Amino acid sequence: MKGLRRILALGLAIFATAGFGVAHADGVVRIGGVANYGPVLPVLAAQELKLFEKAGVNVEFTNFNGGSASMEGLAAGEVDLINFFPPGHALAKRRGVEATIVSAGTLTPRGWHIVVGKDSNISALEDLAGKKIGVTSNGSTTDFFALWVADQAGGEMTRVPLGGAGLVPNLISGNVDAIVAYPPLSYNVLGAGDGKSLVHLGEAMTPNLPDVWIASDKLIETNPEGLQKALVGLYSAIVHMQQNPEWAIDFIAQKTGLPKDIATEEYNNTFKGLSSDGDLKEEWVAESLKLGSLAGMDDLPEASSMFTDKFVPVDTITP
Repeated sequence: MKGLRRILALGLAIFATAGFGVAHADGVVRIGGVANYGPVLPVLAAQELKLFEKAGVNVEFTNFNGGSASMEGLAAGEVDLINFFPPGHALAKRRGVEATIVSAGTLTPRGWHIVVGKDSNISALEDLAGKKIGVTSNGSTTDFFALWVADQAGGEMTRVPLGGAGLVPNLISGNVDAIVAYPPLSYNVLGAGDGKSLVHLGEAMTPNLPDVWIASDKLIETNPEGLQKALVGLYSAIVHMQQNPEWAIDFIAQKTGLPKDIATEEYNNTFKGLSSDGDLKEEWVAESLKLGSLAGMDDLPEASSMFTDKFVPVDTITP
């Protein structure tokens, strides 16, 4: 666990010194995230539906290759608003990154599964004590969820970083006993019969905000109106997608390249579970920070200092 802290702290110490840039002089709000990640896709939907324009704000989107990279971009002043998760944000905040959670994305990790091999005799979380579990990388959301699994199992587990592409092959080959599978990977591996779900984290975990929207404090201070309007466009797209499943599924398939059946799974699990107004509660943030505590991060900021509720609940508009 100390190793995980050192790895995360080193990476964040490097970019925390860069400082924040101010939102563009012309009022553009720069949003960053992983373009094909479910909770981020509504940004692209809002652009296509011209909801940002209708809300009265100019938005630019930057695609990053992961949540940590998005946070680095925020810290470097490349973007103003990102999608990330509270433990990573808390660690960044501790290293001097000035940013605040402004709205909720997903309340529980819907579509996230702990998957074991199709012929595995593991039938309960307790059976994973002393086993190997595959994660994407040290300090990732999958890594924190693996720590939660170890805590529930009541014993140490070996967390093996495999990258997203390496999770399923290493499960099939038996190099690991289980993997933390995120959507849509989870739908693919379960649908193909290459593994079976030991637990659906979206049902087993209490609300812990696996993804939230985080704004630089500079944006909050210098352009709160632009931030509010950006959130209006974002959550209006979410509401539109939730109310128009056929359009939403086609959009998901188009933007991600997923087959229609997997895009439907993504819609039913991820998109139906997205917050429609971004509302936040301190206990949800606190629950999320417990995942950081499991990694030995006992000096994280208080939950109350991590977020502001001045921008939520968001009043949405129609295209």
